[in-house]
Amino acid sequence: MSVFKKIDANDISITPFNVHKEYNVTMHNYSGSNCGLGVQILSANFRSASFGDPIRGRDINSEPRNPNNTYKSIIYDSINHLYYQRVDKPSENFGGNNPELETRFLSEKAHVISVPSTVFDLKIKSGSINFTDKYIDSLEISYERGIDSESNNTIYKYPVLLANRFAFESSQSMYADSEVANFSGVPDTSLEDARAVDAPQVMVVTGSGAGYVGTGSMLFKVSSVDSITLGSGEVVHHNVGNGLLLKAASQFKGITKQNWWTNIAASKEKHGMPVYNVTMWVKPPDPSLMPNGVTGAPGQSHLLTRDKNAYFELNILTSSLKSNTYNPKGLLPLQMFFGATKDNCTTSESRDVLNSGFGLATGSWNLVNIQQEFWPGDHAFKGTSGSFTDELPPWGHSPAKTTLRIYRPDPVSNNGFTYIKKVGYATASLAQPRWDNQLYRSVTSSIQYSRNLYIGASGSRPQGAADNNSTSTTLRGAFTGSIDDIRFYESILTDTHLENLAFNPKMDLRRTPPITASFNLKDDGFGNLIDTAIPTKSIISSDNLVGYYGFNELFTVKNQTSASHDVHMHDGLGKTTILDFSKNKNHGVSDKVKYIPGIVVQNQSGSVRSADSINYYQTNVASGIRANFNNSGSIKIPHIHDLNLDNDDGFSISFWIKIPENQVPGVNTIIGSMPYTTTGNQTLPGNAGGTSAPCVNILSGSSAGRDYVTLITKSGLSREVVKNAATGEKIIRPIQGLAAENTYPYHIELKNTSYERHNQPFTPGLGCQLGAPLNTIVVRRKGKTSKIVLESNNALTPLIENHVVIRKHSNVLQIWINGKLDKYGVDGVDCTDNISDLFIGDSGRSWITGSATVKSIEDSFIPPHNPFSGSIDEVRFYNTAITEENILGLYDNNLNTPTAYQTNNVGNVFYEHGMVTITNTHIPKFFSGSLHDGQAYIGNSGSMWDSNGKAIFSKDFSLKLKNTRTIYEQSIKCHAKASDFNLSTNPTLRKKTVGSCEEILSVQELADFAKEPEFNPYITTVGLYDEFGRLLAIAKLAKPIPKLKNVDMTFVVRFDK
Repeated sequence: MSVFKKIDANDISITPFNVHKEYNVTMHNYSGSNCGLGVQILSANFRSASFGDPIRGRDINSEPRNPNNTYKSIIYDSINHLYYQRVDKPSENFGGNNPELETRFLSEKAHVISVPSTVFDLKIKSGSINFTDKYIDSLEISYERGIDSESNNTIYKYPVLLANRFAFESSQSMYADSEVANFSGVPDTSLEDARAVDAPQVMVVTGSGAGYVGTGSMLFKVSSVDSITLGSGEVVHHNVGNGLLLKAASQFKGITKQNWWTNIAASKEKHGMPVYNVTMWVKPPDPSLMPNGVTGAPGQSHLLTRDKNAYFELNILTSSLKSNTYNPKGLLPLQMFFGATKDNCTTSESRDVLNSGFGLATGSWNLVNIQQEFWPGDHAFKGTSGSFTDELPPWGHSPAKTTLRIYRPDPVSNNGFTYIKKVGYATASLAQPRWDNQLYRSVTSSIQYSRNLYIGASGSRPQGAADNNSTSTTLRGAFTGSIDDIRFYESILTDTHLENLAFNPKMDLRRTPPITASFNLKDDGFGNLIDTAIPTKSIISSDNLVGYYGFNELFTVKNQTSASHDVHMHDGLGKTTILDFSKNKNHGVSDKVKYIPGIVVQNQSGSVRSADSINYYQTNVASGIRANFNNSGSIKIPHIHDLNLDNDDGFSISFWIKIPENQVPGVNTIIGSMPYTTTGNQTLPGNAGGTSAPCVNILSGSSAGRDYVTLITKSGLSREVVKNAATGEKIIRPIQGLAAENTYPYHIELKNTSYERHNQPFTPGLGCQLGAPLNTIVVRRKGKTSKIVLESNNALTPLIENHVVIRKHSNVLQIWINGKLDKYGVDGVDCTDNISDLFIGDSGRSWITGSATVKSIEDSFIPPHNPFSGSIDEVRFYNTAITEENILGLYDNNLNTPTAYQTNNVGNVFYEHGMVTITNTHIPKFFSGSLHDGQAYIGNSGSMWDSNGKAIFSKDFSLKLKNTRTIYEQSIKCHAKASDFNLSTNPTLRKKTVGSCEEILSVQELADFAKEPEFNPYITTVGLYDEFGRLLAIAKLAKPIPKLKNVDMTFVVRFDK
């Protein structure tokens, strides 16, 4: 008998199975230091120059590197070679082999997260990626939307012009805390005392809670009270203190522009701002903390003034009304003077003011803004005859509009503020609806730059400074309290600007409101990394997309021009293939087209998504690549039937377009001018009281007889089948021009003539604005028996991004511009199909490049016909009438959740290699913004690695993933027959033999109870041994099991290895 029993090989089985452990990669554990996970977070950059070659590229020491010293371009080349270079040949690259389910696209940049094999083991579990991050950003504004005060149309304006900003962050700097330089780069002048005598009663206070914006503010204190006895015997009291000179009179010439006025007849220096703004945060003291509960000077104290008799003045009325009966909200009453006369003001009765709610909250920070406008738009030279030739502006006979806006803290308001807005006019009558048409009031014979602008001091006669100059009496009516973040703008501030500033006090109005750029990336199980924040409801089904030309693959030739062998025009980099990313893969070719950075990131205003709020701000951050045309090139797309868009469900064509201020002249462009003179008719704009002024109207066209430039057309170059008379062989021969334009499904143009409107002759009217508007969209469709011409009501705005959709639904043809339906008409045209190629940028009549079959055509050069100057991007053709929600989605290119590119796929996961890549540069939140300018932690390369010091992800990033590890379950059957293992080795079953000295002599003999027939041992443990008797594994039973003498037993031992 043996203690051991041999196990039969057939009783041993090994079963593999996968297990998954979840990891959470954060800033605290991602690196390999301090027992971290060893995850590498890297940047990859495309390079067009030779690597490490100072002659054809750049020196090796200048090559951008990652924190781990790897070269960014080498990382790019590596992932491109492994995963992206041959996406159409799955057998020749790594990763998944389901091209129909996986989307791969590598642009000019990528982020690479490399997980070590010690973490992912065999592979990352598909469907386990959950990658989150967020940051707050603000982008520089290039243009922002507004409403034209005269036409009430949507316009786009340059961002605000900030001339000075004083934030009072350093007490050592006294008042010189300006953060803005003038247009020449020379630091601007600083604040000064309002009077040059005695010690100043203003000081910069820094420290915890001192300022509303930042850590410091300006504190104004009253030093004494002057009592003056008038001739009548009346005693008048004045608080004595000091204020600040914000702007000297001479500085109202402005610093952000050198020339404010462009009237061609003005012969002298042209300066003086058309509008200016002052914003500041004001904190009056709590009256309960002031002597006698008085928060201001006796009578009044001055908050902001530029001479109430000429320009404006904002005063604080005495507030000793502590009773809740008269002042339940504890307000500080105000009085506003709007200029022209001392009587052009709001009431000075404190109780009436308080009842109306016109006041500041005491003990709290209030946003105060004063804006003064002089002339809107083209009316800058209204006045007496000849006044526009004098030094400008002639303030003496000019209408002025002054706007006071206040955001006062209010705890019972839904948004925390009460908004106050008051508008006044320096005019004799308010009868007219528009302030620039008010009757003139002669305010003063002075020109605009003859009055100083003071804060917290008197700047008006007779109580204050004589002639607005700093004198000893400037100290009277001093202000008590704190002021912070004083800004002076030389441009309009809209109500939206003020609202943004109220709710984001640190905001730079030259940048977008703060944007929370966040992402929640998950893999779909097929290797695609999806941004779940991007709404899928705005993404149109790819089944309806029959042509998509986005040009984004052309980053390799960015800022270069494609060209053929056409010697009649300039040469470029050679023929360039344009990829079709729709299901048809109908690739095209370009000729003399330049590829430049694409549509800019835009941002919404407010929380309500609409055509008016989407893309309210246009920034300077580009996304993707666009095609730029310069009056000479175009793109040719081969004919396929799907591009005829002949479908019962209608069709839609979507594209972005950016046009210059004028179409660029070319060798075939006609330009003409028509000078004419105003007649002195008072009804005409631009007329100056009977003065004749020369006007010039520029007329340009893209070719003789057709002043329309072609944007997109499926006409111009077709084919016909002819039979050789001698041999009977069929020959396909190209046809161009009118012969190829018998029918066409669409011909989209930009109108470039002012002598036609809605396809009809337009008779020029009177005035400088001669003729019909330029830059409208014109759509033509032509069938065998009918045609339609539809022209948009509104013109495209030059220099900004415009989105256009041409949509046909049922028998209605529509033009949508920037998310809005602009024009529609009944479309009964049928039989528009043709076999012409499709052209972008000109009419296609001259497209003979690459034709070698018909020598006569190749040799006869035809110049570009109706060529376009400007850029086009994201051209899409749908075989259905897309919805309004779809159109808004195509128009929305915001930073955080853009849908203009119609994808939420931002990268890939290569599970077996532990690689996660973010490659979609069309969504710039992953590649630009403050997150990537040193404010992040992860992958922060710093100046020693990258001159931009950029980082990749924020300190809040979290990458959750599950690994895959194969576990082998060993299953061993241990058989115990009825006769086996009936003798236990438990020492308690042994009888002890004790010697005379009580020593144990033996423990071998069984105890008497163990010899009884009814006794059964219990099995508690199974041991597994190798052939040498070495213990390999121990299996413990949950509870002892009696060993039966009449039953065979089998124990199955399982363990994982």
